[in-house]
Amino acid sequence: AAGSGGGGWAARLAAELGAVEAASRDLLSDADSEVSDPSTILRRLDAWARDERPSYEQAFVDLCLPTLLAPLVRLALLCWR
Repeated sequence: AAGSGGGGWAARLAAELGAVEAASRDLLSDADSEVSDPSTILRRLDAWARDERPSYEQAFVDLCLPTLLAPLVRLALLCWR
C-alpha cells in the first residue's frame, strides 16, 4: 500500500516534463539564430568588441551579458540531462 500509485506519479511527471520540453523547443522556433543562439550572439559581440572597441565599451556590453544570455542558457538547461 505504501508504494502503490508510484508508477502513476512517475508517468505523470514524465508526461509533464515532456510537455515542458516540447514547449521550450517551440518557444524560439521562429526566432533567427542571430538572436536565439548564445554562441552566435557571443561571436557577434566578440566581433563588435574587436572591430569597434570604443563603441562596445560605451555600451557596457560586458555588464549586460549575464542579463542577455541568462534566459537562453536557462532554456537550454531546461532539457539538459
